[in-house]
Amino acid sequence: MKQNYSFKQKQLPRLSMQTWLPLLQCSLSDLEKHIQVITNENPCLEVQSGFEVSESSSQRSHFAYLESQNRVSNASSDEIEWMSVSNESLYEKLDFQIAAPLFPTPISQKIARQIILYINDEGYFEGDVAEIAKQTDTDVYKVEQIRQRFAYLEPSGVGAVDYKESFLFQLNDYTLDDELSILMSALIINFEKIEKFLNHPRLHDAKDILKHLKNPPALAYMEEEQQILPDMFIEYKDNDFTIRINHDFYPDLVVNQIDKYDNFAKQKFKEARELVKLLELRKATLYNVGLVLIEKQYTFFMGGELKPLRLQDVADELGFNESTISRAISDKYLECEHGVFAFKDFFSNAINNVSTSEIKNFIQRLVNSEDKNNPFSDKYLHEKVEERFGVKMVRRSIAKYRQELDIPSFKERAFLYKLSIV
Repeated sequence: MKQNYSFKQKQLPRLSMQTWLPLLQCSLSDLEKHIQVITNENPCLEVQSGFEVSESSSQRSHFAYLESQNRVSNASSDEIEWMSVSNESLYEKLDFQIAAPLFPTPISQKIARQIILYINDEGYFEGDVAEIAKQTDTDVYKVEQIRQRFAYLEPSGVGAVDYKESFLFQLNDYTLDDELSILMSALIINFEKIEKFLNHPRLHDAKDILKHLKNPPALAYMEEEQQILPDMFIEYKDNDFTIRINHDFYPDLVVNQIDKYDNFAKQKFKEARELVKLLELRKATLYNVGLVLIEKQYTFFMGGELKPLRLQDVADELGFNESTISRAISDKYLECEHGVFAFKDFFSNAINNVSTSEIKNFIQRLVNSEDKNNPFSDKYLHEKVEERFGVKMVRRSIAKYRQELDIPSFKERAFLYKLSIV
């Protein structure tokens, strides 16, 4: 193992937990912002360099966006090692469109912006129109009327309550004759009874349109937001592994003395020096976690399967508490020759040392092998997972894993199979 980063235990500073834990836990893309907050309150600290990146919607709540729309500028450099950061979030895109002629009055714009707060990352509306009516001093009819106008916004299909309504919204993008329009609506609403449409003379035209409808409607924005900044690069070369921390997004801090050397100045100077050490400790902690991952998951890095691994195993190896390791890997990613992975993907779910990755792979294999005339339900997948791994888990976990794998529900798959789209 080639080690290009080291940090000895005796070098660790006497930590301020109030500063250390948030610094350890925040994602790489949030690090500059977090440091800036600290430096703004400490006259002894100066950020000499570092790269600012704009926040994607997955790194910022919808509420925070609507309260403040100031964009952080992007730095561009061929030497910056990153995957991508979304240039415009879904919520920015929607908010920009809240204007006349669709939303001509202050109250219509207020309702529309309230609706945006309840649109999830997939683009679906998850709110309660009655609750929004209370929040905006209006009635349910008015809120629903405004929500229906989202059918004319981009991305097409956004604001719908489910994929059926989203497909109907998306039909507004097409110029259809009456016969095809009626068929498309009927197909979407009654896909469970698709058999009665199989002999329709316009079915081929309908299938061509269905192939281009997006589910979920905000798919393009989800793909952008899934592109993230790796905290670490693990490379295999000359029969050895090398770990490299992504230093490009760490700010270079300068500690300055200030003229007035009173108790306040001494305290701030001490805190400034400590912050510099804590940044190095953050890098060292991640580096050491990387070392353990290579040791424990060697088979994976060589092209094999992940093995069960607990946070406690890594904590014991490094002499930390399990909670410290949990914070250290939170929202952190590594890049290796097999792709970009969240650190948490290398650890077992807390069910009988079975890794989440193993369960997902099993679900994917089951779906790949299913009878296209009779797709497996989540209930069936749940039973098979429990039988295969000897674990007890709630069925909604299966739905969660399926969604993370971009596998539609069994009803959606049945619909798509019958149309020979998948």
